[in-house]
Amino acid sequence: MIDSHTRGGGRITVDERADASGDALQTVITDVGDLSLEAAVGDFDLATLLTQVPAPVTAFNLDACRTRFHQQLAASLLELEATMLGVRAAALAYRQAEKGLSEVFGGLLDALGYATGRVIAISLPVLIPVALAVGSQIVVATKILDATGLDEAIAKRFGIDLGTTKAKAKEALTRLVFEHSDASGAVIEHVLPGMIVGFIGLPPAVLDTDADHAFWPHDSQSMTIWLLAGANRFGLLLPSEVEVWKAEGLTPPHETPPQDLEDLYVREAGRHHGADSGQVRIEEIVGADGTTRYIVYIPATTDWSATSGDNTTDMTTNVQGMAGNDTVMREMVRQAIADAGIGADAEVMLVGYSQGGITAGSLAADPAFLADVNVTALMTVGAPISDFPIGTGVDVLSVEHEQDLVPDLDGNENPATDNWSTVTVDYDPDELHRAPSLTGKTDAELDDMFASAGAAHSSAAYAASIALLLRAGHPALSRFTANNSGFFTGDLKKTRDYQGRRKHT
Repeated sequence: MIDSHTRGGGRITVDERADASGDALQTVITDVGDLSLEAAVGDFDLATLLTQVPAPVTAFNLDACRTRFHQQLAASLLELEATMLGVRAAALAYRQAEKGLSEVFGGLLDALGYATGRVIAISLPVLIPVALAVGSQIVVATKILDATGLDEAIAKRFGIDLGTTKAKAKEALTRLVFEHSDASGAVIEHVLPGMIVGFIGLPPAVLDTDADHAFWPHDSQSMTIWLLAGANRFGLLLPSEVEVWKAEGLTPPHETPPQDLEDLYVREAGRHHGADSGQVRIEEIVGADGTTRYIVYIPATTDWSATSGDNTTDMTTNVQGMAGNDTVMREMVRQAIADAGIGADAEVMLVGYSQGGITAGSLAADPAFLADVNVTALMTVGAPISDFPIGTGVDVLSVEHEQDLVPDLDGNENPATDNWSTVTVDYDPDELHRAPSLTGKTDAELDDMFASAGAAHSSAAYAASIALLLRAGHPALSRFTANNSGFFTGDLKKTRDYQGRRKHT
């Protein structure tokens, strides 16, 4: 069975369970206290007191029993009160300990990065000549081997293929980074900002801030802003305006609403497969009660070049979006929604994978966008969106692979709230082979799909994981589908597809 764990979505945490137990104990204490008061008042009932006059011995024994009763009742109330206080203290201690561990761990990584940055800064006069000397020798040696054919001779004589060795080293490094994505995310969130702050000589105290600014690197988002500013100086990752128009869809329109979350995700993945530039698709669904709802599918990355060309689903959109800036894809979605005539009261679900998830998550947290578009549901797959403050009015489902680096690029976990479920799946290629949609493929084809170091981020792997989660009846997926059943039933009235192109001045 596929292994996963879930955060948020109404799940009860340890401290919440303790708080609930404290509330239940408080109710019991109140009820027992009320009974004690009624019993004490009853002791002074006139009829009862008059019956004690002709039988003083019995009356004395009765008074002794009543005294013991009230003493034991008071002791029980005190014990319950102490237990309740202990339970509430335990909940508070759990929260503080969890917060403290996170802060201590983050602080240690900040300090490690800062110390590393200072060492690099101090050693720079030595490191630069050494790096130039060693690097130039490696480059010269490589050129000589390529020009003279000695690399082939080395391969024949010693069985060492330099090209293959280089590729294997790159694959091993990629696998290491992806398989330890949580650690990689922590490095991005803490170590790298610490290194830059240490290198430029700022005091380490500047790392201890939750402020939303980028005067200096202190978290993953501010690091992205600094990276973007540096790239812009060299003419890379530059923003632009966008031209949007209706287009023929990359895939034919469907005749019915999505059957389930697997079908929903497969339709999302179709917005970028085999395309130079992805498309936005809007499906208009009319329910049996006449209510009209819309699903907006937002495409993933199709171009990894740092130079901004015509493509809207490129690296520039990724970095600009992670930095919290407006992007051409956000504008494409806005224009597509306006062209589709979606009213401010109509329910809208945003769906996005990878870059599409970044765009969808940022829009779902944008007050200006939400003023015009009634986003009620959001599904993201393999997307880093924890930095976006999505409100409680949006029902969110995020699916991530444990070994996928991309969702960890923001360096944080998604909030664990009642309206936001994050399902983290342990990426297991052998388990994914059992996905219902892949039954027709050979073992060799499946190995080719899932064996690479970065396959945990592939849309095929996520489609297989979602299918297996559905087959297992995963509660988070069932909850999301039930809460948003109107998007999966009724009649699919119209499908609109939109293409975009960057405009360069």
